Amino acid sequence: MFRSIMPFSAALLLVACDNVPLISLPETEPPAEESLAAQCSRDATLSARLAASVNAARSADGKAILEQNALLDQIALAHACDMAQTGRADVAGSNGSNVVDRARSVGYPTCGVAQLVGTAGTPEGAVATWLSAEPQREQVMGQLSYQVGAGTVRGSDGRLWHSAVLGNNCQ
Repeated sequence: MFRSIMPFSAALLLVACDNVPLISLPETEPPAEESLAAQCSRDATLSARLAASVNAARSADGKAILEQNALLDQIALAHACDMAQTGRADVAGSNGSNVVDRARSVGYPTCGVAQLVGTAGTPEGAVATWLSAEPQREQVMGQLSYQVGAGTVRGSDGRLWHSAVLGNNCQ
């Protein structure tokens, strides 16, 4: 008797499952920096100087020049805006995101991204600061990077906030 009830019970269980709402995972939201970028504007001239300063340092050291990349520019700008809004220079975003999270949010491959940030008075000063400390110098001069993105914004406090993102589009 138990064997004859078993298929019927299993069928009822499956029917009951059809009426249970599926649990859906929350949509992945872009990092907070994305929305902050809409609230501030990039200084195109200063951003270009930041990328050019990275390349000038690399060239002077015999390294390959990095190609400017629009997605990396977007990541760098969004993070520079986040830093200007929060008043802290850090590679971590105000929501805890990191450069890998930001790269994923714009569809850039994450296997070789690095980020440098600063609040130096000029883009050239930011790069000079990065070159004076070994971990950052290694990132600027690294031979695994082929592309660069740069974002410089002026915060409400008048300070310049710099963000450079290096990557290699390893697809």
